[in-house]
Order: sequence, then C-alpha cells, then structure tokens
Amino acid sequence: MNPLESAGFRRLIVFCLIVLTMFSLTRIGPIASYAQQEEMYESLKVLLNNVKSIRYRILDYKGEDLLVGFKVLGEDTVGGEATWKVEWKGVNVAKGEEQSVTLWISKSTGKCLQAEVGGTIYTGGIAEMMITPILFEIWFAWIGAWQEAWKPETVYYYWEAGYGRLFFQGSETRTFGPTSLLVYKYRWEGYVNAPKTFRGAVEWWFAPVGFGTLLFHFRVETDVEWWQVDLSSIELVNPQPLPNIVIDVTVNKERVRPNEEVTFSITASNTGNAIGTHNLTLTVNGEVKKSWLILLNPNERKSLSHSLTFSEEGTYYVRIGDKTFTITVSTIPPAKFEVSNLSIDPSSIKIGQSSTISISVRNSGGQSGTYEVRLKVNNQVVDTKSVTLNPGQSTTVSFAFTPTDEGTYSIDVNGLTGSLIVSKEEAPSFPWLIIIVIVIVAVIVIIAVVFLRRKPAPKPSLQPPPPPS
Repeated sequence: MNPLESAGFRRLIVFCLIVLTMFSLTRIGPIASYAQQEEMYESLKVLLNNVKSIRYRILDYKGEDLLVGFKVLGEDTVGGEATWKVEWKGVNVAKGEEQSVTLWISKSTGKCLQAEVGGTIYTGGIAEMMITPILFEIWFAWIGAWQEAWKPETVYYYWEAGYGRLFFQGSETRTFGPTSLLVYKYRWEGYVNAPKTFRGAVEWWFAPVGFGTLLFHFRVETDVEWWQVDLSSIELVNPQPLPNIVIDVTVNKERVRPNEEVTFSITASNTGNAIGTHNLTLTVNGEVKKSWLILLNPNERKSLSHSLTFSEEGTYYVRIGDKTFTITVSTIPPAKFEVSNLSIDPSSIKIGQSSTISISVRNSGGQSGTYEVRLKVNNQVVDTKSVTLNPGQSTTVSFAFTPTDEGTYSIDVNGLTGSLIVSKEEAPSFPWLIIIVIVIVAVIVIIAVVFLRRKPAPKPSLQPPPPPS
C-alpha cells in the first residue's frame, strides 16, 4: 500500500489544509507570508529548545474550532543523529475528529527525519512533509521571534507611520497549564485609507520570553469576517524572564507666572531581561492631558519631555506615572534668595582651633520661602542649615568649623568661596634666657645674703696708756 494513500495520512493533510486555509484568508499580509524554509527550521530548533509543550485554539467566523499543539516526549536517535521526539496533535472540535503524528526532528538541522502516523513509519521526503503541522506552531507561538512583521517594535512603527491606531490595553499575569506568564495586551485599528495590509483590526497579546515574543491571543477582524488564535496551555524549559520598567521624572520649576512654560523631563529605562511596554500618562488635576506608549528592550533607555502652560493663577497637581508635582501659578513673584558677605574668622588657625564661617542671606522676592545654606569644605558638604525669610528680610547664617589636619581648605557657601589656612601648633623652645636671668638673679641674691650675714671683725679697744710710775 502506498503510504500516501493511508487514511491517517490523508486526514492529517486535510487537517493541515484547513488550518492553512483559515490563515491564508485573513488578508493580513505579514502573517500570510512564509519565511524561508531554512529560517523556519532554525526557528523550530530554537522553539523546541525552549518549549516543552504548547497548545492553541483556532476559531473563525465560519464556525471552525480547532485545537493544535505539540509535546516534546524526549530525545532519541535516528540513523545516528540526535533528535527530539515530538508528538503533534490536532483536534477538529466542530467535527469531533482528532489527528496526531509523532515526529523525530533533528537537533542539528531542524528537519523531520522520521514520522509515525497511525502506526506507519515514514522517512525521507514524506517525513519532511510531516513537519508542516508543527511549523504552524511557529506561526502561532512565536510570531515575534522570526516574523518581523509582528514584532512589538514593528507594530509600534506602523503606529508612528500613521497607518492606524495602536492601543495598549494593559498587562496582567495569566496561567496556562503549569506556566504563569506576564502578558501585554494591544489592539491595532488600521485606517481605511491605509495600505490594504494595515486595514482592519487586530487584537495582539503577547508574553515576552527569552527566545522571542510568545503569542497569547491573536484576533483579526474585517468588516464581515474574523479569525482568532488563543493560547490554551504551555510549559517552558526555563522561567519567563521579566522586564523592569523604571520611570524617572523631573520638572524645571514648580512656581511660575501665568502662561510661563513648565517643562517635565522623563527618562524611561528597562533594567529587566525581557522586552517591556509601559503606558505612561500625564494628568493635570486628574484630567489626562498626554500619554505615551513606551516600548523598551532589555537595558534600553529613552528620554521624553513635555511642556505645559497655565493661564490662570492657582495650584495645579501634575501627575506623571506615580510621581506628583505641585505647580503654583501666581502673579506675585516667588521668593528669591541672595547670598553675600562671606566671612571666615579667623582665616588662619592652628589645628584644634575653630573658625566661624558666615554669610548673609536675603529674600528679595515677593513671597516668603525657605532656603538651604550649605557649607562645603574641599567640595564636600560638611553642614547645612535652613532659613525661612519673609519678603525683604535678611539674616546671617554661621557655621563653626574645626579642622583636624593642617593645610589650606577651600570654603564654599552657596557659591561664595574663600580659604582657611590651618597650621600646626609650634613646639615651645627651651627658655635659655629666662634660665640665665634666673641664675644671675640667684647669684646676686646669694651674694647679697652672704654679704648681709657677714659680721664685721671687732675693733681693738684703745686703752689709755698707764700713768707714769
């Protein structure tokens, strides 16, 4: 019996033709075109290296209801070549028919070396034909990884090119069999005057994975027809890598006059390990004024900016992402601080001594405010003080600084600069002069004492001569 005439083989081919027909009629150009055969084989190798099992449900407006999927049963050897042993199964739910084929797919080439259908083994060219069903899994499960037309970056370009509108419908975590995935949800609506390829509506939900973009939900709509693919279950070899979108926002001023421009600078970065998307909105007092659809590859960074003006005086709350800014609009000039009269007293000291460093601060603006004064020594902040001043008020801010090493220190207080010289304490010299003076004085004292204590010798008394006898 010719193997091509077996009932199992014929049913399998018919089933594949039904699937192929459904998707060739979608009129969505990017998905209706095959990649080169060798590229598909390479894609299949990557898919089988990363997916243990997967199953999709396919529906259309005619009532077709199909389930297709594969499961890697293990590894085997065919003709001395290492292979994946894969079971592919398809179910026509509407007709209650089920088809299955076991494939031995080369790990080196991605081609099918052997196939079994209904107990019959096929090799050679017939076995290669049997790989057709599993190639559909690449269409469904991995469009973004090998088909450029539906990569997130490419669809984003369609939107920027003006072919239609791209809606980000949010993200959520979904469980598919043993696997939980972070899923991003988009909807594309092509303009009626766009090229035919981009017309109609497409719902396109995907999960970023380490080997590409895993399709979760794909629905194509025209005026009277629709086709839909939904992921039913999947088991990955490795856990899903996740993106990590970090948004940082700064503003150039928070107090302005009416119609004065306020500029917000936004930096978005993806520090995760997978492609990520983020819908960033700017609201003023709760009302959406601007939104951005941000798409970032791993380690990618983008910068954005947006300016606002406010014609009426008042307080406005501007929220971008999870950060809120309070913008005050007033005709009264804000507080304005001026510093002057830097004093370093004394400017030359010994180690261990203190120097008082002072400046004058004045509020020359129209409103009261608080000002921070920073003392920098050798470009390092060593102390800070805050002062609150009414309009026209001034004060002196002082710092005590006690250095521990000798040298010349650069002093900076809010832009006013000076220097402080610090030297070692000189060691006292031996007081020879004092000692000499003390010795001389001591000698004089000793001499004086000796002299004063010395008694004069008794003088002989002069007796009158005896009288002559």
